[in-house]
This record gives sequence, structure tokens and C-alpha cells, in this order.
Amino acid sequence: MANFKNLPISLKIGFLFFSLGLFLLSILLILLIPKIEKEQYNNALLQTEKMVLLTKTQIELVVNYFKEYAFYEKNESKIEIETKIDKIKTNSLLNKNYTTQNLQEDLKKLNNKFNCEINLIKDDKNILTLTNEKINEKFDFKNFSYDFWHNIDNSTTLCPHTTNYLFKTKIKNQELQLTCSSYFHNNHKNIEQNVKNIIQEGFSLSENIHKGKIYMMWLNKNIKNEDLEKSLDTIANEDNKNFCVSKISNYRMPKSGELTIEDILNVNETSNIKHKIDDKTTLTWISNIDENDNKKFVLVMSAYEEDFKNNLNNQITKILPISILALVISVLFGYFLFKRWIKNIETLSYTAKEVCLGKLNFRSNIKGNDDIGILGVAFDSMLDKIENNIKNLDFEVANRTEELSNSLKAKELLLQEIHHRVKNNLSLTINFIKLQKYKIKDKNIIDALTNIENRVYTMALLHTKLYESKNLDFIDFELYIIQLVNDIKSTFEEESNILIDINIKNIFLNIEQALPCGLIINETVVNALKYAFINKKGIIEISLKKENDYILEIKDNGKGLGKDFNIDELSSLGLNLVKSITTIQLNGSLEINQNLGTHLIIKFPL
Repeated sequence: MANFKNLPISLKIGFLFFSLGLFLLSILLILLIPKIEKEQYNNALLQTEKMVLLTKTQIELVVNYFKEYAFYEKNESKIEIETKIDKIKTNSLLNKNYTTQNLQEDLKKLNNKFNCEINLIKDDKNILTLTNEKINEKFDFKNFSYDFWHNIDNSTTLCPHTTNYLFKTKIKNQELQLTCSSYFHNNHKNIEQNVKNIIQEGFSLSENIHKGKIYMMWLNKNIKNEDLEKSLDTIANEDNKNFCVSKISNYRMPKSGELTIEDILNVNETSNIKHKIDDKTTLTWISNIDENDNKKFVLVMSAYEEDFKNNLNNQITKILPISILALVISVLFGYFLFKRWIKNIETLSYTAKEVCLGKLNFRSNIKGNDDIGILGVAFDSMLDKIENNIKNLDFEVANRTEELSNSLKAKELLLQEIHHRVKNNLSLTINFIKLQKYKIKDKNIIDALTNIENRVYTMALLHTKLYESKNLDFIDFELYIIQLVNDIKSTFEEESNILIDINIKNIFLNIEQALPCGLIINETVVNALKYAFINKKGIIEISLKKENDYILEIKDNGKGLGKDFNIDELSSLGLNLVKSITTIQLNGSLEINQNLGTHLIIKFPL
């Protein structure tokens, strides 16, 4: 007893609850398990029978569906084929412009849409053959009447299989022969697969009851008398003449043991037959789904009897209410026995929650010499240290934040000064170029210097905008382009009748994107003002929009680049520069269209 008192409180409570619960549950299990096992066995048999009946109903619906669907699909396909052939006949007779090539093209469309092999015969010679992978047989059409469908089935198997539909007709002096698969379209496999998934979900309902085999099969009703007393696994079945297991089944090789073929054929609705397979007692449910004069379609489910007994539901689920009652009694007993300890534990839990909500000065104030008391004192001491550490950390974070803020302001001032100096240097370069232009008489050199001046100005304007902007990382691209285009146009006084429309809304670019785009717009606008408009009248449109990528479009309604223009063989320095900037600096793509002018489309990543 003294050693028990020295054990930790968690072990005391755990040992007490475990002993009490084990005692109560042992009594309940001894009294109730035999009765529960018998009830569960009977319930398992009943549930299995219900599952068989449910699956039978599902399969009957599927069988009826396939019958109706196959009939409808075949009739609709035959009607559609005949309609298309009648249309071909009408065109051949009435349309003078309907050539042999038109006829062959229409027949190819028919061949592509349907699983049909098409032959066109003229003077006993085959002038056109359109094959189909679904057609593997050849037929002699001489004995078949015109304009009538003939169904040919040369197979002896009980399994569902394709047959062939033959049709022939006259088109002027030619004979059209069609050999079509009974699956006129290719979508039937997808339908069968969906049905298979639905049926096998029904099969899976029984997996928690037994480990049996479930399959569906067609059985020959005209089987030989000497084979009636044989089982499915002993009878000869070449080419599935005697039986065929459905592909929807989850088991492909049936094994019936003492269950004979006659036993299966004698079932009219649903029967449960007890027999042996491999010397083990087996329960087999057989359900008749569909039949005709020649064959019978049945659902078979076999399972060893021992599987039903070994895979019964857990007994605990049946005695769960009693177990819960025993647990409640144990908890109440333990609560009254260890009321003070439980109260201290709740106080510690409440203190922890309050601290998590931000009340760092909250304490449990639990004292004592037992485990709970020692834990309460240690917990309060730990909270004191955490509160002091957080205060120190907040002070250090505030100091560090102030240091980083001062450093960031210094860097922004430095970057602003850099943009200012770059802008001044570029402006000085522009002035040097202008002075040099006044000293030169050669027009070509003056034009070249003007182009250089415009390009340098494009860069200088960008740095000016960045220097004036509050955000040194991004620039309002609309304001930048408006000023750039207005300054370019002002240098071409004779082009005052040319309108420039700018459509750029809420686009902000960094310098790595804005500068290349500005250079591209400079080159294209200058070229358009110089060369695009014969009468010095027209419009230039500039737009930039943001979708999955940035899309920059520049187009005019001028004379265009000429019929011999090839984007891969550019001779113009300006267009070469535009292409290089697009592909190298922007990592984008360039497209040039000529439709009522010139239209440049540039796409680059966001």
C-alpha cells in the first residue's frame, strides 16, 4: 500500500480506471458474446441475400439499359448513314458541280464517323476502298438485296460480341457497299466501363462480411445431357460455347465444386444452395437475371461458411451502450475519489488557455507537495520567465526596427540621387548630340544622330520619372509614354495631322521592363512618323494590357512594310533593335501583322 501511494498520480488514476473497466467489460463479454455471435451470423446471411437482390436489381436495370441503348444506337446510326447516302445520291443526280472527288470526300467523312468499311464498285471494279480497324471480315454482297440492312453473325460464343451489318445501294452507275460493326460508334466502351464501376461498387458491399467470389455468366440452356451433372470448372468450354463469364464480374474463373450446371439452370428467381468446394462447406446465392430460348444470364456469389463466422462484426459495437455506461460509472467514481486533484488539473488547463490568449500575467497559484502542487509552482515560475523574456524581446525588436527604418531611408535617398545624376548625365549627352548636329550638313548623319538622341532621351525620361516618383521601384507607364510620345511628335512638325492614341491604364513597370518598352515605342513611333503615312495623315495606336503576360501593341493605318517583308530577314536597324530588345531584354516574343497598315504585337512575362 505504501508503494502504491508513492506512484505518480497519472498511474494511480490509470490503474484504477483500467481495473474497474476491465472487470465490468469481462462480465459483459462473457454473458453476451455467444448470443451476439449467433445474431451476427444470421444478420450476415440476411445482409448478403439483400446485397444479392440489390445487385440483381442493378444488373437487371443495366441489362435493360443496354438492350434499349443498343437498339436505339443501331437504329439511329443506320438512319443517319442512310440519310447521308441519300444526300450523296441527290448531289450526284442534281448537282452538276458535284464531282467524283466530292463523292469520295463525303464517303471518307462517313468512314471517319462510323465503324464502317466502304467500297465503291464500278463495272465490277473496286475504285475506292475505305478500311476500318473494327472490320476484320470480307463478305460477298451479290446475294444481298439493295437498300436493306443485313445482320451477319458467324460467332458461336455466348459472350457479347460484335456482329456485322451489310448495306449496299446504287449511286448512278456505281455500287456502294458498306460493312459496319454492330458498334457503329466508339463510345460504347466508355459506357460499359462506367457501368462496370457502378456494379463493382455493389460487389464491394459484401467484402466486410465474407471473402467470397462474385461473378455473372451466360449459361447455355441447350447444353448436352451428359454435361448437366458436371461443375463449371470441369466442363469443356471451347470458344465459350457452354458458358461465358461477364467482364463486369470481379472474378473470371468460376469454381463451383459440388454445384452442378443443372442446379444453376433450375433456379428461377433467387436461391441459396449449400454445397462443398475443395471439401469446405460453401454457401452460394444464385439469382436469375435474364434468359431466352438459348441462354440464361445469372448472378452467382459463393463464399465459404467459415468466412461468415471469421469475419463477423466486432462484438464491441453490440455492447457499446453498456460499455459507455460502465465508463461513465468509472469516471464518476474517479471524479469523487480524486476531486481535488482533478480540480487542480482543470485550473492548470484554464491558466494555460488564458496565457495563450495573451494574458501573460495570469497565474494558477497552485501549491502543495504532491505531483500536482509541484507542477503548479513550476508552471507559474516558467510563466514569469516567459513574460520577462517577451518584454526584453519587444524592446530589442523596437530598437532593431528603428535601425532598419533609418537604413532604408538612407538607401532610398542614395538611389534617388543616382537616378538624378544619371538623368543629368544623359541630358548632357543629348545636348552634346544637338550641338554636333548643328555642325553637320549630311542629312543621313543628322538622321542617325537624331535617332541616337531620341533613344538617349527615352532613357533620360525614365530616370526623370523615377527621380520624381515617390516609389523608386515602379513607374507609372502611362504618364511616361504620354510625355515620351509628345516629345517625339514635337520633333516632326510636318506630321502634326497624325493622331497618336495611347491606351495604357493602371500599369506600373520596374526599370528592367519600362526602359526596353520605352525604346521599342520610340523606334516604332519614329519609323511610323517618318515612313508610314504618304499624305502625312493617319493614326498610331499604342496599348499595353496585363493578362497572363504583358501584351504591348503598336499599330498604324499607314502603307505597311511591303509584300516582301519577312520578320526573319530584317534589314531595318530600327526593327532589328526592336526584335533584339524584345527577345533578349524582355525575354518575350515579337509578331508583325500587315492588315491596313503595320501591327506589332509584343508579349513578355509579368
